[in-house]
Amino acid sequence: MITVKDLHKTFHTPDGDLQVLKGVSDHIEKGEKVVIVGPSGSGKSTFLRCMNLLETPTSGEVWFEDKLVNDKKSDIDKIRMQMGMVFQHFNLFPHKTIMQNITLAPTKLKLMSKEEASEKALQLLKRVGLVEKADAYPAQLSGGQKQRIAIVRALAMNPKVMLFDEPTSALDPEMVGEVLQVMSELAESGMTMAVVTHEMGFAREIADRVLFMHDGLILEQAPPSEFFGNPQNPRLQDFLAKVL
Repeated sequence: MITVKDLHKTFHTPDGDLQVLKGVSDHIEKGEKVVIVGPSGSGKSTFLRCMNLLETPTSGEVWFEDKLVNDKKSDIDKIRMQMGMVFQHFNLFPHKTIMQNITLAPTKLKLMSKEEASEKALQLLKRVGLVEKADAYPAQLSGGQKQRIAIVRALAMNPKVMLFDEPTSALDPEMVGEVLQVMSELAESGMTMAVVTHEMGFAREIADRVLFMHDGLILEQAPPSEFFGNPQNPRLQDFLAKVL
């Protein structure tokens, strides 16, 4: 579903060039759950954000199905509609109700009528246990509830793949579980997912494959049992010794 070929990304800063990705290649199959882990600054979020062109690669190719995403001729908005994205910070519109937050994009982009969008929103709110919050505003919700709404908002577009960029790292510890629960259910439903996270238990449970990034490269990847049980790369061994 997503193929990344020899991806490089350099940021130009006042202190000089910062090379964040140094030739990353990977292939995510339909229905696959890929979890990306690694120390801060290893390029995980940049790699994820290049998939839907929130960051433009310096060189390399990103393919979604049979479309070259980073081709100037690509209709990136159309491609992004099929790639749901959930961020560390919830990015909900504070002046709109939860229902309005969820139905805004599908109706504005004319993907659904207002009635269809509302019906879909209610189904999704039931699914995450927040149907009673439909008329509330984001400020009235806890962090965990806001993140569950952010997931629902992405799902309302009927995406083919969901990208999660550290979705629990801004939450209080007791709220992490409720968000991971929704993500686990989503994984079980067969959704294709790419997740950048520090939650190793979650990676162990839901991933088909775990990638370890360090210094702009994928140093190791394996199914969770092998990844956690028999890490090969010394840098990964060191990382797991610190986080497990």
